[in-house]
Amino acid sequence: MADMAPLPRTPPTDVRRALRLEVGFGCPVPGCGNPYLMWHHFDPSWSEREHHTVAGMIALCAEHHAKADAGAFTKEQLREFKTTGASRSDPITGRFDWMRRNVLAVVGGSFFYETPIIIRFKGEPMIWFKRDENGMMLLNLGMLSLSPLPRLQLQDNFWLNLGQPKDFECPPHGRLIHALYPNGDELRIEYSELDSPEAARGRWKHAQTDYWDVQFPVTAIEVWFTVGGTEMSFGPSHAVLPGHNILRNAFGSHGQVGIDFD
Repeated sequence: MADMAPLPRTPPTDVRRALRLEVGFGCPVPGCGNPYLMWHHFDPSWSEREHHTVAGMIALCAEHHAKADAGAFTKEQLREFKTTGASRSDPITGRFDWMRRNVLAVVGGSFFYETPIIIRFKGEPMIWFKRDENGMMLLNLGMLSLSPLPRLQLQDNFWLNLGQPKDFECPPHGRLIHALYPNGDELRIEYSELDSPEAARGRWKHAQTDYWDVQFPVTAIEVWFTVGGTEMSFGPSHAVLPGHNILRNAFGSHGQVGIDFD
Protein backbone atom coordinates (compact mmCIF):
# COMPACT_ATOMS: atom_id res chain seq x y z
CA MET A 1 0.00 0.00 0.00
CA ALA A 2 1.35 3.42 -0.89
CA ASP A 3 2.29 5.68 1.99
CA MET A 4 -0.36 8.19 2.94
CA ALA A 5 0.42 11.87 2.41
CA PRO A 6 1.65 13.59 5.58
CA LEU A 7 -0.92 15.58 7.54
CA PRO A 8 -0.49 19.35 6.98
CA ARG A 9 0.52 21.22 10.13
CA THR A 10 -2.17 23.86 9.53
CA PRO A 11 -5.56 22.51 10.64
CA PRO A 12 -8.57 22.50 8.30
CA THR A 13 -11.01 25.40 8.17
CA ASP A 14 -13.63 23.92 10.52
CA VAL A 15 -11.01 23.17 13.18
CA ARG A 16 -9.52 26.67 12.98
CA ARG A 17 -13.00 28.17 13.26
CA ALA A 18 -13.83 26.06 16.32
CA LEU A 19 -10.55 26.99 18.03
CA ARG A 20 -11.06 30.73 17.38
CA LEU A 21 -14.61 30.63 18.72
CA GLU A 22 -13.56 28.64 21.77
CA VAL A 23 -11.22 31.40 22.99
CA GLY A 24 -13.43 34.30 21.98
CA PHE A 25 -11.19 35.25 19.02
CA GLY A 26 -8.26 36.34 21.20
CA CYS A 27 -5.30 34.64 22.89
CA PRO A 28 -6.71 33.09 26.10
CA VAL A 29 -3.57 33.48 28.24
CA PRO A 30 -4.65 35.77 31.12
CA GLY A 31 -3.90 39.41 30.37
CA CYS A 32 -3.26 38.83 26.66
CA GLY A 33 -6.22 38.80 24.24
CA ASN A 34 -4.01 39.23 21.14
CA PRO A 35 -6.29 38.43 18.15
CA TYR A 36 -3.48 37.26 15.81
CA LEU A 37 -3.86 33.54 16.43
CA MET A 38 -1.90 30.36 15.73
CA TRP A 39 -2.68 26.71 16.46
CA HIS A 40 -0.94 24.80 19.27
CA HIS A 41 -1.10 21.00 19.56
CA PHE A 42 -0.67 19.91 23.18
CA ASP A 43 -2.57 16.68 23.93
CA PRO A 44 -0.76 14.96 22.39
CA SER A 45 1.90 17.29 21.00
CA TRP A 46 2.52 17.37 17.25
CA SER A 47 5.85 15.58 17.74
CA GLU A 48 4.08 12.75 19.58
CA ARG A 49 1.26 12.34 17.08
CA GLU A 50 0.18 14.42 14.13
CA HIS A 51 -3.48 15.31 14.61
CA HIS A 52 -6.09 18.06 14.37
CA THR A 53 -8.29 17.16 17.34
CA VAL A 54 -9.95 20.25 18.76
CA ALA A 55 -9.91 18.87 22.33
CA GLY A 56 -6.12 18.56 22.18
CA MET A 57 -5.42 21.94 20.54
CA ILE A 58 -5.69 25.60 21.48
CA ALA A 59 -5.51 28.94 19.67
CA LEU A 60 -2.68 31.15 20.97
CA CYS A 61 -0.89 34.29 19.79
CA ALA A 62 2.61 33.87 18.32
CA GLU A 63 4.35 34.82 21.57
CA HIS A 64 2.42 32.38 23.75
CA HIS A 65 2.50 29.70 21.06
CA ALA A 66 6.30 29.81 21.14
CA LYS A 67 6.27 29.71 24.94
CA ALA A 68 3.83 26.80 24.91
CA ASP A 69 6.09 24.90 22.49
CA ALA A 70 8.95 25.47 24.97
CA GLY A 71 6.87 24.00 27.81
CA ALA A 72 5.78 27.17 29.61
CA PHE A 73 2.25 25.86 30.20
CA THR A 74 1.09 22.50 31.52
CA LYS A 75 -1.68 20.54 29.83
CA GLU A 76 -3.92 21.40 32.77
CA GLN A 77 -3.25 25.11 32.33
CA LEU A 78 -3.95 24.94 28.61
CA ARG A 79 -7.24 23.13 29.24
CA GLU A 80 -8.15 25.87 31.72
CA PHE A 81 -7.36 28.52 29.08
CA LYS A 82 -9.68 26.68 26.68
CA THR A 83 -12.47 26.76 29.26
CA THR A 84 -12.14 30.36 30.45
CA GLY A 85 -10.53 32.18 27.50
CA ALA A 86 -13.78 33.45 25.98
CA SER A 87 -14.93 35.02 29.25
CA ARG A 88 -12.44 37.94 29.16
CA SER A 89 -13.91 41.36 29.92
CA ASP A 90 -11.68 43.41 27.60
CA PRO A 91 -12.91 43.76 23.99
CA ILE A 92 -10.87 42.31 21.13
CA THR A 93 -9.18 45.04 19.09
CA GLY A 94 -6.29 45.28 16.66
CA ARG A 95 -4.69 47.40 13.97
CA PHE A 96 -3.57 47.15 10.38
CA ASP A 97 0.11 48.15 10.41
CA TRP A 98 0.13 48.85 6.67
CA MET A 99 0.88 52.58 6.65
CA ARG A 100 1.07 53.95 3.09
CA ARG A 101 0.77 57.31 1.32
CA ASN A 102 -0.50 55.77 -1.94
CA VAL A 103 -3.32 53.22 -1.82
CA LEU A 104 -5.36 51.38 -4.45
CA ALA A 105 -8.80 50.40 -3.14
CA VAL A 106 -10.48 47.43 -4.87
CA VAL A 107 -14.21 47.10 -4.17
CA GLY A 108 -17.39 46.60 -6.16
CA GLY A 109 -15.46 45.22 -9.11
CA SER A 110 -13.74 48.60 -9.55
CA PHE A 111 -10.47 50.31 -8.68
CA PHE A 112 -9.92 53.64 -6.92
CA TYR A 113 -6.50 55.25 -6.55
CA GLU A 114 -5.88 58.16 -4.22
CA THR A 115 -9.63 58.48 -3.60
CA PRO A 116 -10.56 59.56 -0.04
CA ILE A 117 -14.15 58.21 -0.02
CA ILE A 118 -14.53 54.79 -1.62
CA ILE A 119 -18.24 54.23 -0.89
CA ARG A 120 -20.76 56.85 0.28
CA PHE A 121 -24.25 55.70 1.30
CA LYS A 122 -27.10 58.20 1.75
CA GLY A 123 -24.65 61.06 2.02
CA GLU A 124 -22.49 59.41 4.68
CA PRO A 125 -19.11 57.78 4.04
CA MET A 126 -19.17 54.00 4.46
CA ILE A 127 -15.59 53.18 3.41
CA TRP A 128 -13.15 56.07 3.46
CA PHE A 129 -9.58 57.16 4.22
CA LYS A 130 -8.09 59.85 6.41
CA ARG A 131 -4.54 61.13 6.05
CA ASP A 132 -2.54 61.38 9.25
CA GLU A 133 0.08 64.03 10.05
CA ASN A 134 2.66 62.01 8.07
CA GLY A 135 0.47 61.76 4.98
CA MET A 136 -0.44 58.10 5.48
CA MET A 137 -3.87 56.98 4.28
CA LEU A 138 -5.71 55.29 7.16
CA LEU A 139 -8.73 53.09 6.53
CA ASN A 140 -12.15 53.76 8.10
CA LEU A 141 -15.26 51.64 7.68
CA GLY A 142 -18.71 51.22 9.15
CA MET A 143 -20.55 47.97 8.39
CA LEU A 144 -24.07 48.23 6.99
CA SER A 145 -26.54 45.89 8.69
CA LEU A 146 -30.25 45.31 9.19
CA SER A 147 -29.43 44.20 12.73
CA PRO A 148 -29.43 46.69 15.63
CA LEU A 149 -26.56 44.78 17.22
CA PRO A 150 -22.97 46.11 17.15
CA ARG A 151 -20.84 45.35 14.13
CA LEU A 152 -17.13 45.63 13.41
CA GLN A 153 -15.82 49.14 12.79
CA LEU A 154 -12.51 50.46 11.48
CA GLN A 155 -11.18 53.79 12.71
CA ASP A 156 -7.89 55.01 11.25
CA ASN A 157 -6.58 51.44 10.65
CA PHE A 158 -7.75 50.24 14.08
CA TRP A 159 -10.54 47.66 14.06
CA LEU A 160 -12.77 47.50 17.10
CA ASN A 161 -16.25 46.85 18.46
CA LEU A 162 -16.63 43.38 16.95
CA GLY A 163 -20.02 42.76 18.55
CA GLN A 164 -20.80 39.02 18.68
CA PRO A 165 -19.50 37.46 15.45
CA LYS A 166 -20.09 33.86 14.48
CA ASP A 167 -16.47 33.79 13.35
CA PHE A 168 -13.60 36.25 13.26
CA GLU A 169 -10.35 35.48 11.44
CA CYS A 170 -7.14 37.45 11.91
CA PRO A 171 -3.98 35.54 10.84
CA PRO A 172 -0.60 36.42 12.37
CA HIS A 173 0.67 38.07 9.16
CA GLY A 174 -1.71 40.94 9.95
CA ARG A 175 -2.89 41.74 6.42
CA LEU A 176 -6.36 40.18 6.65
CA ILE A 177 -9.46 40.33 8.82
CA HIS A 178 -12.69 38.43 8.15
CA ALA A 179 -15.83 38.79 10.27
CA LEU A 180 -19.01 36.71 9.85
CA TYR A 181 -22.19 37.30 11.88
CA PRO A 182 -25.13 34.97 12.60
CA ASN A 183 -27.53 36.96 10.38
CA GLY A 184 -25.24 36.69 7.35
CA ASP A 185 -23.48 40.06 7.65
CA GLU A 186 -19.91 39.56 6.45
CA LEU A 187 -16.81 41.69 6.00
CA ARG A 188 -13.37 40.80 4.70
CA ILE A 189 -10.47 43.23 4.21
CA GLU A 190 -7.10 42.21 2.80
CA TYR A 191 -3.94 44.19 2.06
CA SER A 192 -1.44 43.21 -0.63
CA GLU A 193 1.60 44.67 -2.39
CA LEU A 194 1.65 45.01 -6.17
CA ASP A 195 5.00 45.68 -7.83
CA SER A 196 3.77 46.06 -11.42
CA PRO A 197 0.71 46.27 -13.69
CA GLU A 198 1.34 42.60 -14.56
CA ALA A 199 0.94 41.70 -10.88
CA ALA A 200 -2.38 43.56 -10.79
CA ARG A 201 -3.66 41.71 -13.87
CA GLY A 202 -2.55 38.43 -12.34
CA ARG A 203 -4.59 39.14 -9.22
CA TRP A 204 -7.69 40.58 -10.97
CA LYS A 205 -8.33 39.25 -14.47
CA HIS A 206 -10.66 42.17 -15.28
CA ALA A 207 -8.09 44.87 -14.41
CA GLN A 208 -7.47 47.07 -17.47
CA THR A 209 -4.17 48.46 -16.23
CA ASP A 210 -3.27 50.07 -19.58
CA TYR A 211 -5.67 52.87 -18.62
CA TRP A 212 -4.58 53.23 -15.00
CA ASP A 213 -2.88 56.32 -13.63
CA VAL A 214 -1.11 54.44 -10.82
CA GLN A 215 2.43 54.66 -9.54
CA PHE A 216 3.85 51.18 -8.91
CA PRO A 217 4.70 49.59 -6.57
CA VAL A 218 1.42 50.22 -4.80
CA THR A 219 -0.45 48.82 -1.80
CA ALA A 220 -3.92 47.47 -2.60
CA ILE A 221 -6.81 47.08 -0.17
CA GLU A 222 -9.50 44.61 -1.20
CA VAL A 223 -12.91 44.85 0.47
CA TRP A 224 -15.68 42.23 0.45
CA PHE A 225 -18.93 42.77 2.32
CA THR A 226 -22.43 41.32 2.43
CA VAL A 227 -25.46 42.77 4.19
CA GLY A 228 -27.34 39.81 5.66
CA GLY A 229 -30.99 39.48 4.62
CA THR A 230 -30.48 41.56 1.47
CA GLU A 231 -28.99 41.10 -1.99
CA MET A 232 -26.35 43.76 -1.31
CA SER A 233 -22.87 42.33 -1.84
CA PHE A 234 -19.59 43.89 -2.93
CA GLY A 235 -16.19 42.36 -3.63
CA PRO A 236 -13.03 42.94 -5.65
CA SER A 237 -14.68 41.43 -8.74
CA HIS A 238 -18.42 42.01 -8.22
CA ALA A 239 -21.10 44.46 -7.10
CA VAL A 240 -24.73 43.57 -6.36
CA LEU A 241 -26.97 46.44 -5.32
CA PRO A 242 -30.63 46.11 -6.38
CA GLY A 243 -32.04 49.25 -7.94
CA HIS A 244 -28.66 50.84 -8.61
CA ASN A 245 -26.41 50.74 -11.64
CA ILE A 246 -22.88 50.15 -10.39
CA LEU A 247 -20.24 50.48 -13.10
CA ARG A 248 -18.07 47.38 -12.79
CA ASN A 249 -14.39 47.58 -13.77
CA ALA A 250 -14.35 51.35 -13.41
CA PHE A 251 -11.10 53.10 -12.54
CA GLY A 252 -10.99 56.35 -10.61
CA SER A 253 -7.92 58.38 -9.73
CA HIS A 254 -7.57 61.38 -7.41
CA GLY A 255 -11.34 61.90 -7.22
CA GLN A 256 -13.38 62.63 -4.12
CA VAL A 257 -15.88 59.72 -4.12
CA GLY A 258 -15.63 56.31 -5.78
CA ILE A 259 -19.15 54.83 -5.45
CA ASP A 260 -22.03 57.05 -4.34
CA PHE A 261 -25.58 55.73 -3.82
CA ASP A 262 -28.71 56.63 -1.86
